Amino acid sequence: MSDVQTIELDFGWRATLDHQGLWLCAKLHPSGEMPTPGHGLIEKLWNEIEKRSAKDVVLEMDDVAFFPSSLMGELVRLHKRLATHMGRLRVCGLRHECAEALHICRLDLVLPTYPTRYEALQ
Repeated sequence: MSDVQTIELDFGWRATLDHQGLWLCAKLHPSGEMPTPGHGLIEKLWNEIEKRSAKDVVLEMDDVAFFPSSLMGELVRLHKRLATHMGRLRVCGLRHECAEALHICRLDLVLPTYPTRYEALQ
């Protein structure tokens, strides 16, 4: 049985966290249609990752309808932090528009993406 917890991140963002084996799954929940994340988004998420001694993270983006460059920057920061600690970041549940934005910026070459959490955990 996993311990599911929802935390406040930054600028109207929340995350629901739960462990699936060795992976920490973090589902992002923006409040409103297009909240712009600040640097505090990843800082607060990183603090939670460290508290849980997680190295591998699946970031679930099902609820994210808009993918501003500031959010892309935050994902790159998280990817780098995890990589420097021998961890991995996988992104899943991207809507078509968000996946396309990631592809246009060529970040899909750096951030592995999966359709679902199940596939990201394989």
